[in-house]
Amino acid sequence: MEFSSLENQVDKLVEHLKKREKFADSELNIVTSPYRISPLGAHIDHQGGPVLGMTINARTLLAFIPNYERKIRLYSMNFPGVVEFDLDNVKTPRRDDWSRYAMGAAKVIQEHMPIEVGFTGAVAGSLPASGLSSSASVGLAYLKALSHLNTAHLSSEQYVSLDSEIENKYLKLQVGSLDPSSIVYGKKNCILRIDSLSGEVVPHAKPNFGLDFKILILYSGLTRELTSSGFNERVEACKRIAGLLGLMGGLKSPSVLSDIPSQVYEAQKKRLPEDIKNWAIHYFSEVQRVEEGIKAWDTGNIKKFGDLMNESSRSTLENYDTGSLEIDYLFKLTSSTEGVYGAAINGGGYGGSVVAFVNHDFPENSAYEIINQYTNEYPELREQAAVFFAESDNGLILL
Repeated sequence: MEFSSLENQVDKLVEHLKKREKFADSELNIVTSPYRISPLGAHIDHQGGPVLGMTINARTLLAFIPNYERKIRLYSMNFPGVVEFDLDNVKTPRRDDWSRYAMGAAKVIQEHMPIEVGFTGAVAGSLPASGLSSSASVGLAYLKALSHLNTAHLSSEQYVSLDSEIENKYLKLQVGSLDPSSIVYGKKNCILRIDSLSGEVVPHAKPNFGLDFKILILYSGLTRELTSSGFNERVEACKRIAGLLGLMGGLKSPSVLSDIPSQVYEAQKKRLPEDIKNWAIHYFSEVQRVEEGIKAWDTGNIKKFGDLMNESSRSTLENYDTGSLEIDYLFKLTSSTEGVYGAAINGGGYGGSVVAFVNHDFPENSAYEIINQYTNEYPELREQAAVFFAESDNGLILL
């Protein structure tokens, strides 16, 4: 029901590595790279829209020692086998290869700086492929390890940029900056307003009044594999919508929807073709929800914030036309449960999790009742589905 403590996770991971490799304690390093939730801003960061992110105490942990043979050797507590590759011979991995983010990190960082030292390590994730940005989390962990061992003092902006390159250039996934920005800049008890166009990140501390809630994570059991979900196709369609609105509004070469002023959209939206207009509706309404949401957060209005989360999820399902029958059902169960302020669908494809802000006195039994009803409807997901209470936590760090 709660994620294991950081200390317990570190102890288990180090023991896992020690069973497979001999090393001195002085050689050992630990990176913790948290997962993130995004209560508002669904599917708009790739169009330059503003988004809200928060890091939580679910995470990727990487225990590693230097490898002076210019190799990376990896063990995992989530996946079987051992992976080893040369820094000088990074190949294109299979889509189902759990080492693909390590390969991506090695590939992109070497395009920007010399890397002489690799690492031997063990990695563990709290809840991989859950729609909570475990992919960006693990990619950043590998980048942090390589940066540390090679004394490459990367800035926060460089970490965000390099992780985006892993996703965009190496793995061919057109995600925006929400995930790496949330993880790199994460601060405990803060929500981040991320300007996906400029890269500006502003933390908004949780006020001492009004926002009395807990974070509930309900994992659907459906993995989040974006490259096969139609995610990239929607990104390209939104860019085409931007071009069409720009043409109708007399704008010069807009590339993404954030290039379209809201007044141009309002003036031209009725002229959009029926098969794409709902995606534009989602983008422009979600931008408005983010701005209303940060105001609600700053003034401690958790009821308003929760209502916006529910609106965002409904728009994701009905306007942006992503999700699945399973996710739709899980969202409706969660959002209609007493004590839930709001529920947000997290996961860019057709799986992922529902993240809820719930009353501080929300009982565990109610959380289990949601997941039980869900798995009664979808019994084939009973073994995979999970429920946790999470807490806000800090971002990417070397312990």
